[in-house]
Amino acid sequence: MTNRARRSNMRTRHRQKQALGVCFVVLVAVVAATRCAAQAQTRPEVDWVRIPGGPARMGSTAEEIEAAYQEARLRSSLLERYTFELEAPVHEVELTPFDISRYEITNAQYRAFVEATGRAQPHGLNDEPIWGHEGFDGDDNPVVGVSWWDARAFARWVDADLPTEAQWERAARGVERRKFPWGDRSPTPGHANFARRLNHTAPVGSYERGATPDGVHDMGGNVWEWCRDEDDPRYYANCPRLDPLNLPDSASPADRVIRGGSWDQGVAFMRSALRFKFHPRATHKTIGFRIVRAAEAP
Repeated sequence: MTNRARRSNMRTRHRQKQALGVCFVVLVAVVAATRCAAQAQTRPEVDWVRIPGGPARMGSTAEEIEAAYQEARLRSSLLERYTFELEAPVHEVELTPFDISRYEITNAQYRAFVEATGRAQPHGLNDEPIWGHEGFDGDDNPVVGVSWWDARAFARWVDADLPTEAQWERAARGVERRKFPWGDRSPTPGHANFARRLNHTAPVGSYERGATPDGVHDMGGNVWEWCRDEDDPRYYANCPRLDPLNLPDSASPADRVIRGGSWDQGVAFMRSALRFKFHPRATHKTIGFRIVRAAEAP
């Protein structure tokens, strides 16, 4: 074979390799696009409520804390004074606008996540399965038995996140600092699912009278809701004013904040200022979540 022929063959092979490389890149792009499209189709719809930005006052005064503690004692609550003192001091924060899910995330929404990602199914504190138990596994019931990590993974899957403690309290209390999500009146059976009246969760949105004026449902009772923040009793006294978030290390095993009370607790746990906590890797049939996202243009 002549040198000219050899050079011609080399150029041909080079062009073939280039063509194969281009085809491979195109194939990878098509597969990735197909996968993204399939995931987008499986992601459930979320009904959002816009919460305006601006100043808001968080926490409780000494008088409010004392009144809440005395009321809890009258109701034979086991909450100690220290629990209420965690609400101090009252402090002003400035929040950028955000959207919050109108309802707690449901079993149907979470099931789509499990099927798309292979995430483990919800389970209780002792690893007992949640789905399959009457009163907890309805499509429209809030998902429970999910850890903080599970809840945040779902949130990120739908391009959202868990609410910060400040966002949660602003959505629940408004700028007028309501005692409960619906107002200052103590809950009745028409406001919320609490105090074991059903002894299990209720479908989200079952209590119209218990919605906030903005239309956010079930922020008192039904299920505790994970917040993004790490629990720290001292944080209120030292938090920044703008969009506070206490999460110095997202991998930390420190307890995370939960808010709102559940079907299993009484009135004392449903005050929108009450702060509670739970281990981020633990799960319980009283704990679920809702999600937030940055406010989008209307």
